[in-house]
Amino acid sequence: MCVENEGVKHKILVIDDNAADRALFKSYMKRTGRSYEIFEASDMAQGFEHLRNHPDLNCIFLDYVLRDADGISFLKEIYNIETGLGPCPIIMMTGMGSEAVVIDAIRYGAQDYLIKDQISTDLLHIAYTKARESYDLKKISHETKTLLEQSQKMEAVGQLSGGIAHDFNNLLAIIMGNTRLLKQDLTADHDDTESQLQKLDTIHKTAKRGADLVKRLMVFSRQRALTLQTVCVNHLLMDIMDMLRRTLGDTVTIDLELQDTVYPICTDIGQLEHAIINIGVNARDAMPDGGSFLIETENIILNDKEARLLDIDAGPYVRISLSDTGSGIEPEVLDTIFNPFFTTKDVGKGTGLGLSMVYGYVKEAKGAIEVESKVGTGTTFSLHLPKYDGVEETSCQGEIIISSPAKLPGGSETVLLVEDENEILLLTKTFIEAEGYTVLEAGNSEEALNILQAHKQKIDLLFTDISMPGEMNGVQMAARAQALFPDIKLLFASGYARGSITDINLADDYTLLHKPYDPETLLKAIRRILDE
Repeated sequence: MCVENEGVKHKILVIDDNAADRALFKSYMKRTGRSYEIFEASDMAQGFEHLRNHPDLNCIFLDYVLRDADGISFLKEIYNIETGLGPCPIIMMTGMGSEAVVIDAIRYGAQDYLIKDQISTDLLHIAYTKARESYDLKKISHETKTLLEQSQKMEAVGQLSGGIAHDFNNLLAIIMGNTRLLKQDLTADHDDTESQLQKLDTIHKTAKRGADLVKRLMVFSRQRALTLQTVCVNHLLMDIMDMLRRTLGDTVTIDLELQDTVYPICTDIGQLEHAIINIGVNARDAMPDGGSFLIETENIILNDKEARLLDIDAGPYVRISLSDTGSGIEPEVLDTIFNPFFTTKDVGKGTGLGLSMVYGYVKEAKGAIEVESKVGTGTTFSLHLPKYDGVEETSCQGEIIISSPAKLPGGSETVLLVEDENEILLLTKTFIEAEGYTVLEAGNSEEALNILQAHKQKIDLLFTDISMPGEMNGVQMAARAQALFPDIKLLFASGYARGSITDINLADDYTLLHKPYDPETLLKAIRRILDE
């Protein structure tokens, strides 16, 4: 950082490969009436050395032509792309005028540009003073902008947490209310089995909605990978039409214009459905008196120029266009609608994520999203999702390509279950034992290793949560277990995002179940691993 202390010498570095020009520069500077300490460098290497030894330089005068490089190369090395500045004010000098050099110099952090033949004492004094003022103003502007962005982020975190609390409290209210009603039915010995089963079904569906909300948050924050399946977009759209009509209401007319044969894509089906419904809900809100919502699909091939504008690779894509006849979006708002820290909703209304979740999903799917809007006319969102090359186009004429595998059988092997949450431990043990397995249980890593060493019969599978109390997490414990028993199979579970799990790279070759997992998923994973 450039620092000036009044009453002391101003520290100047001049980088020029011509000794005569350096001497002339020093004589000019001495005539300005200020007290200067001038350091000299004849090439870029010496310039870097002076920068390291004198971090408190007040200014650098840099010749464009150096014996080991050009001045622009030096600027690029010391340029801070975040602040748009160098380590202190910089003035470029050259023997001849060049517009290209001027543009590059300013682009990479220089504050001014001087032609050597025109340099004088007065010109150096003016250039030095103006360069320092320009540098300080830009620095203050960057610091102010950083503080403002941080303030906006903190405000948005409050909105986001309020929205999440709102949604989860609604889910918890449904679960708690139905469990209370169910308990009353069972206590009163009611024999209305159908009513009790409906309450259980409601509890189960609501819990899954909570799990889906967490999953969407993880995908949005790029902390969880998408669950990929090959899918026909047209068929998916027709499948969700009933749900979309119920969501948008009777005042909104939904029309489909689908290309007969569209490319298959490989994506997370749930996230794509959520993206379409989310945009549909925004369209409904923009049409309070009713209107039309049009969904179109088509195959497109983006050339290099079109792909660069969308920041994706060139090639074949499926474009899903979602258009409404609503009030449109103001131009000043249009550039911020995908911002994760932007919302037009009141505090506590919804999750506060909105279209930013759609944007996060599309980017994670290696696609792009565009928006066009005109106030008073309507808005069109266009999702570009890459073609999946593993399936022929004609396969998209039928159902969703990936179908659920048949239910796997149980077994008689021995499983060591390691889980520090007692309720989860008991539930999981019940599910596994019901399929015929022998289950040993441990509440932490140390206890699990003791069981492994003490148990006389073979333990076939170690199923452990990764987050564990004590000195060892689940991954570290599993590594020790495999060192002791090389034939033991491993299965991991976690409620955390993969990127935040310590030592997760040690478990890259093994299956990881994300909590909350359902019994069927767990049992299929156990059987598959044991059969490998």
